[in-house]
Amino acid sequence: MAYTLLQLVDQVSGELGLTQPASVIGSTNNQTMQFLALAQRLGKDLVRDFEWQKLVQAYIWQTETAVSTTGTITAGSRVITAIPSTAALQVGNVITGTGQAPYAEILTIDSGTQVTLNTPVATSTAAVSMTFAKQDYDLPSGYDRMISDTNWDRTDHWRNLGTKSSQDWQFLQGGIISIGPRERYRIYNGKFRIFQALTTVYNFSFEYVSNYWVCATGSSVGSKPAYTADTDTSVFPDDLMLAGLRFYFLKAKKLDYGAELAEFNRTLSYCKAGDVPVSAMSLAPVGMNQLVGPWSVQDGNWPSV
Repeated sequence: MAYTLLQLVDQVSGELGLTQPASVIGSTNNQTMQFLALAQRLGKDLVRDFEWQKLVQAYIWQTETAVSTTGTITAGSRVITAIPSTAALQVGNVITGTGQAPYAEILTIDSGTQVTLNTPVATSTAAVSMTFAKQDYDLPSGYDRMISDTNWDRTDHWRNLGTKSSQDWQFLQGGIISIGPRERYRIYNGKFRIFQALTTVYNFSFEYVSNYWVCATGSSVGSKPAYTADTDTSVFPDDLMLAGLRFYFLKAKKLDYGAELAEFNRTLSYCKAGDVPVSAMSLAPVGMNQLVGPWSVQDGNWPSV
């Protein structure tokens, strides 16, 4: 069974010849408070260090249907008035319709009937039809970082293209020809942003590394990003947490930590190697066998019947 926070601190304290505290969370003892701060930092550093299998999560979600409505636009103005209701609209929604600039977005929602865009419109029209599509979607709870090449459109069964850089994104929005098959995406302002914004429901999925490395009391699954109770445990192996906390403590105290650093690095290497099985490596790799390919096409003429 994994060490609790209190057991972890007590064990390291005992090994270093220090007083073992009766509690950690809520303690006013400076040394105990330092152990807690270092344990929190150690966990966060380990999250960033490797794609630990207990932190890898799959996220499956759906895009939203666009909102079709009407409004009054004035040439040269960014304000749209006389919208029946703005309740279903969000800042960042992309607008399409007569007189609208490509990829214009809602900058502010001013009232229940008015929005302001980030780009002025080209014509003046009353009660013109327009569509607002959502391009920004929330990332999952506990999201730390996305795992490369796992982002898929499960509706059309192909991989989404990204993440796109700022330069790529400006080309997509400003280039003469930028629309093509497959969705493009980027992580922007803490959101998952899609190009171009979809108007119907699609199923998307990706895998990510969670920052929920702490397991609540009685659980073996990470559910929070920091220790909050003495009985909390972590998803990381006990020997790794012990070696790491010893090294962090001695380093913080400006004491010699050479042997402890070597032990921590060795333990970290072992734990990484044993965390996820890997396939045998070949010095002469060959491509994966395919069931259908050019060799499936017969020589000569096709049969007539």
